[in-house]
Amino acid sequence: MQGKVIEKFRIDDADLQIPRDSLNDRLRGRLRDGGYEHYERDLARAHIRAGDRVLDLGSGAGLVAIVAARIVGPENVTTVEANPEMHAVLRRNLRNNAGTELRMIKGAVVGDDYAGKTVTLNLRGAFWAASLDAPKGRKGARPVEVPAKKFRQLVRARGANVLTMDIEGAEDTLLSRPLPDSIRLLIIELHPGLYGEARRDELLQILVAQGFRNLEPRRTEDVYAFGRDVAV
Repeated sequence: MQGKVIEKFRIDDADLQIPRDSLNDRLRGRLRDGGYEHYERDLARAHIRAGDRVLDLGSGAGLVAIVAARIVGPENVTTVEANPEMHAVLRRNLRNNAGTELRMIKGAVVGDDYAGKTVTLNLRGAFWAASLDAPKGRKGARPVEVPAKKFRQLVRARGANVLTMDIEGAEDTLLSRPLPDSIRLLIIELHPGLYGEARRDELLQILVAQGFRNLEPRRTEDVYAFGRDVAV
């Protein structure tokens, strides 16, 4: 982050540092008023428990991973972030707020049948808009090639039983197939603006068919916690 103008925010007793050129007015406002990843943080505190091993996909500035690390210990949390412009940012935020034991993996999560070693990520201004999708009509995307990380390999390698996931539409691919049997809890933001409300509803039904139940069905945002019983 050398040479960049850094803005600082404090949320949930976590100190976040983010380069100004990775922000926009809306994102800055959410960081200032504490609304950034508010639902994800609430669900993490409510449903992650000691002994869990957490895989945080689409970590962004690292706030959800920091919350998880305070519950299960940083050695039991792994973050995965695709946006290369956020890697130094994320590493610093994790180190400053959770220590060095929290592992960070650079790359984009892809389905297990993906054949390539890299995948195209589209960067669009503020860091939270980076996406594998390139929807028609959206201008200004800057494509970059990033390492492709196969989903089930990540889950198996990290021994994860909890997933937190905000991957800007790529969940459409990952949730099309059953989740690994080890997963007992999924905290996820869905993105019907990218694939439509009908597809969103299909993804929710796919989870239910695997034995997941919506742990807080009265929520109206597209952020969910799904849990199920798994064999220990």
